[in-house]
This record gives sequence, structure tokens and C-alpha cells, in this order.
Amino acid sequence: MWQGQRNFQLNAQTVLRDLYRLLTMVLADGNLTDNFNGADDPLQRLRDQYLEDEFVHLLVGTAITNRIQEEHMREFREDIGDLAFAPLVHECGTLQANAENDDETALTLREACNKIVHAVNIIAETNGDPGDHPMSNFVTLRGHLGDAAWQARLNVIEYVRASVMNFSDLQ
Repeated sequence: MWQGQRNFQLNAQTVLRDLYRLLTMVLADGNLTDNFNGADDPLQRLRDQYLEDEFVHLLVGTAITNRIQEEHMREFREDIGDLAFAPLVHECGTLQANAENDDETALTLREACNKIVHAVNIIAETNGDPGDHPMSNFVTLRGHLGDAAWQARLNVIEYVRASVMNFSDLQ
């Protein structure tokens, strides 16, 4: 029978596999779109059918597991007497806490995960029509906290890098 809090450990290998899928999806999209043979290409139809759903699924799933892992490891990483677990400080984008204000701050992994989970819009950045142009390494996240609209620009490669670091203690 399950008892108490923090009585489970996430399977790091499963999360790392999902992070790998997310990374390769972003990095391979340009190569994929370069190989389309017109609008009726079966590869383009396949991409159009699955890219957005798969990307959002992996991004949200890894954000949730990152936050759980970060919570589980917080007391160890904040214990200055225990050098086995270093604090995780890594920027993976920028945040405008109030989208009407142009002031940007660094987007930490913890805050990136919060914004991913609470985003109302997740928009992959492209150099034109998303159906014809590959994803860049950046995703725009938008949502609300109280009355304020926020916007974050997530560097997916840095997000994956920080996520791997978040789970490195379990490998």
C-alpha cells in the first residue's frame, strides 16, 4: 500500500527518452520540410497530421515530470552541506510577466515548466506559414496570471538541456 509523500521515484529513462524525442522533433523538422515534393506530398500530410499534437504532448508531459523532479530534489539541492546534489540554475528563454510591459526576465527551468503547464497558447515559431516552414528552436507561450497576461519565449534546446540536467541525479 502507498503511504506518505515522496514515496515514488520518476523513471528518468522514460523522461529522458521523451526529451530526446522532443529535441529530435525540433531539430529534424527543417530537414523534413526540405524533402517535401509539393503540397500533396505524403510526408507533408504526415507532418501536418502529427507534429503539433506530438510536440505539445511531449512539451507538457516533460514539463510536468520536470516540476515533480524539481520538487523531489529541492531539499537536496538547497542543502549547502551536501555537495552531492548541485543546485540547478539554467536559463531556457525569456519571460514577460506582464505582456503589456516590455521588461523581460530570464526564464528558469522551474518557471518554464510552470508556464508550459499553464499556457493558453503554445506557438512554434517559424519563418512563415507553419505548414510550409520548419519550426525554429523557439516556442512562444502565452497565458494569464490573475489579470495580467504573460508571455514567454522558450528556447526548446536549452529547455531540453536543463531538463536533462534536472534528471542527471537519477541516471
